[in-house]
Amino acid sequence: MKTRIITALLIILCVVPPLVYGGWLIDLLIAFIIVAGGIELLNLKEQDAKWPLGIKTLAIVAVFVLVLSDERLHVALLGVSALIFLSIPVFTDRFHAKDGFLCIAYVMFFFAIARCFLHIYGTNRMYVWFIIIATYACDTAAYFCGRFLGKHKLNVRISPKKTWEGSIGGWLFGALLSFAFAWFMIDTMTPLQMIIASAILTVTGQIGDLAFSAIKRNFGIKDFSDLLPGHGGVLDRVDSLVFNFICFDLILVVLML
Repeated sequence: MKTRIITALLIILCVVPPLVYGGWLIDLLIAFIIVAGGIELLNLKEQDAKWPLGIKTLAIVAVFVLVLSDERLHVALLGVSALIFLSIPVFTDRFHAKDGFLCIAYVMFFFAIARCFLHIYGTNRMYVWFIIIATYACDTAAYFCGRFLGKHKLNVRISPKKTWEGSIGGWLFGALLSFAFAWFMIDTMTPLQMIIASAILTVTGQIGDLAFSAIKRNFGIKDFSDLLPGHGGVLDRVDSLVFNFICFDLILVVLML
């Protein structure tokens, strides 16, 4: 528990300044998540698979190229990235078609996360805090409600410890706390938009958590890595959050712009 608390404090110290000051600090934070998350996700390949040198680097570089490129090039660059990774198995038997799809999934997913975050952050930094509060308030409340009130299993196949009581408790607390934050701190959302966004994010965040749990269960691992002592890997910490950044960006475009 001591290690977990110390790591949590260090995470806060590394995340809060970039969100507050922006600039190169936020660029560095995004770059770290792209690289660390990429290594964790691409390491999900079969344990005995030995990819040709540079494949992971190529995938990570592809994400950076997409994020930094002109919007008019995004579709073409995504297509070229897919063609490259689907073509590699033609030239080597150390990289299979399913490996190509894993790389494509990483490139597309992390590009979407980065672009959605940058759009949200550039529109209103308070939206980022709103998403963080909705995500982690729900996650924390779900844990305690499940621990003390949980009786009915939510999804034994994917996450045996999660319960309906925990899920509902997390949804209620996360929605209420994020709505309260938006009410007092954000003047660019109507009350109805606050209610809709709070209610949706506390559901999609839990779906994100379960989705990443399903990935880990499929590959037979407990955590994506041990980079963050007591917390697992970067993806273990941001699984719900990345789902919510993408979902809120859609909410932002559909309901608020």
